[in-house]
Amino acid sequence: MQPFYVIFFLVYLIYVAGISLYLFSLTPGDIPQDYKGTTADPAAFLTLAQIEESHQLDLIGYFTFFLKTPLDFFLFIAVLSCSKRVCVHAKKIAKRSFWQFSFYYAVLSLILAAIYLPLDLFFFYLGHHYDLTSQSLYSWAKDFLLDLGIDFLIIMPLLFGAFWLIGKQPKKWWLSLWSFCLPFTVLMMFLVPQFISPLFNEYKPLEDKIVRAEIEQLASKAGIPDAKILEMNMSKQTNQMNAYVTGIGSNMQIVIGDTTLEKLTIDEIRFVTAHEIGHYTLKHMYHNLFLSVFMTFYIAFGTYYVYHFLLRNVGSRIGIQKADDFAALPLLLLAVSIVSFPLSPLENAYSRYMEIQADEYALNLTKDKEAAISSFQKLTIDSKTTGYDPDVIHLFQGSHPRLIERIDYVEHYTIPKE
Repeated sequence: MQPFYVIFFLVYLIYVAGISLYLFSLTPGDIPQDYKGTTADPAAFLTLAQIEESHQLDLIGYFTFFLKTPLDFFLFIAVLSCSKRVCVHAKKIAKRSFWQFSFYYAVLSLILAAIYLPLDLFFFYLGHHYDLTSQSLYSWAKDFLLDLGIDFLIIMPLLFGAFWLIGKQPKKWWLSLWSFCLPFTVLMMFLVPQFISPLFNEYKPLEDKIVRAEIEQLASKAGIPDAKILEMNMSKQTNQMNAYVTGIGSNMQIVIGDTTLEKLTIDEIRFVTAHEIGHYTLKHMYHNLFLSVFMTFYIAFGTYYVYHFLLRNVGSRIGIQKADDFAALPLLLLAVSIVSFPLSPLENAYSRYMEIQADEYALNLTKDKEAAISSFQKLTIDSKTTGYDPDVIHLFQGSHPRLIERIDYVEHYTIPKE
């Protein structure tokens, strides 16, 4: 494996140099000519100091994406030898395979968490430096450990089941795994808003009577008078604004962050909520569910071939011969990452399409273009972003249209007359 590490390191250095040249060539506040001088132009609502600060923060995010992505792939291979030793030790401690895998996965998770901890802490302190969060280190650490615990309780049994299937169905395990994905996804859509999210934050009915009356009127106008609309103490983790739809069926709910309620006017809150109502009434949660059915089929099928290729060419060099050997977990995760990564542009493109649909729905429901524009401008300021990421970043990370594109869309949108 030594030549592999050397070659990877040299190629990575060249890659880093090329990425650095590209990113440092970006100009603060640089946007297409069509947007300049319009309400979508960041210069119209951001100061030069804000544009410069946002550009610095954007660059950090871009560098992290470009530099971390190949390192994530490399890390799975790098921990293979460690994985084999942990697996051997687990078999000495426990007799039953389930408890062996439990010990193995717990140790491997802690190793990976320790490797990523410096980066996690860097972004925690970066958030404080740029006033994006007021969360204490103690509160952050509690959330971090809670997240690790939930991951262990949910993911560990799933991965154990995957290796059990690999041993029982050497040729068709991927198909069995795929068939389980839909019911599991639906189950998690029920469990997350009811049991998991409340472990991190408090959810309660809106307390502001004026705002609640406005939102209830909107929901009634949209034909969903019984929609669950909750307030969340988002300020526990972030100073930024957000609202979202979660759940499925009877437990589907619209959640508005307390930061959003604090920073926006009533008209702006109406538009933001109408956007989420749009997701609700247009059944975008179900669209995502059906899209995931097709995507997970491709991922399961592709993972089968990539995993066995990696097992033959990488795993065999350190004594991993069997596909159902727990020690091959890093290779299985690497295979999933390799197959999934090319799908992110497709997933993001469809997500952006649904966001545009929700924006259009909100405009038709509220008939308030001014509130829509001002809410997007405030969101740009609050997020400390320039509102226009480069195409290559937008391709892989843009789950929403660029903020200045959304402002421009609103500016040119014609609201139908009733």
